[in-house]
Amino acid sequence: MTGERTFRCGANCGTNIADPERTGKPDVLFKKSPPVRPELLKIDGRLLEVRVRLNPRARRMIVKVNPATGEISVTAPTRRGLSAALDFARGERDWIAGQLAKAPGPVMLAVGAVIPFHGRPHEICAAARGPAPVWADSDVIWVRGDATHAPRRVLDFLKREARKTFESCVLDHAARLGVKPSRITVRDTASRWGSCSSARALSFSWRLILAPAFVLDYVVAHEVAHLREMNHSPRFWAHVKSLAPEMNAAQAWLKANGRDLQRYDVK
Repeated sequence: MTGERTFRCGANCGTNIADPERTGKPDVLFKKSPPVRPELLKIDGRLLEVRVRLNPRARRMIVKVNPATGEISVTAPTRRGLSAALDFARGERDWIAGQLAKAPGPVMLAVGAVIPFHGRPHEICAAARGPAPVWADSDVIWVRGDATHAPRRVLDFLKREARKTFESCVLDHAARLGVKPSRITVRDTASRWGSCSSARALSFSWRLILAPAFVLDYVVAHEVAHLREMNHSPRFWAHVKSLAPEMNAAQAWLKANGRDLQRYDVK
């Protein structure tokens, strides 16, 4: 879980698709992000960026450190509280420093890095020539061209692979349930692995291509099942289970490893 420190009592926001016991409103397309502004905070002699957010649904001041990326954020429930948010984070500098010491940090998609692809470690290696700008072979992701462009090329490759995999998986599950989505979108979000809108549009995080196949399959099954049941009723979960027999294992994997997928980026 993300490390966090709070001020006042809190409230629960959103639905975690990895937990079938939580119920609430149907999944919707990715929500508009609340206002964010970057600030600088000095911790252990270093100036670090703190993302200050406004969230009217919050009932408290919250400072968080993402355990995978080391990103620091502080959330205020009111605009008036925004001015005090950084002071609140400043008062938690020792705690933040302790959390940062435990965070593994981000991994750039550069030559020499080892990243998961379909759940298996792959090393990113430079190639002088090959069948494409980027391709996977055994446990290696090969990338041609200038090494400075490698991170962006690898990211584009991962997104393309994610789209192809999502489209194939969605069509397979949709045919089994006798439903049809209006469109399939691939995005990069930190709050949701997937979503289904009232307009029958499905959206997924490209980062699922880093996870094992049974995990991606479960998330797709979850969202496709919403095309039959826009709720989290027992009937909905029965549909998910019929499409993804490894549902429980996938939920456990996401709970244990999901945050780690946020580490991989181009910067």
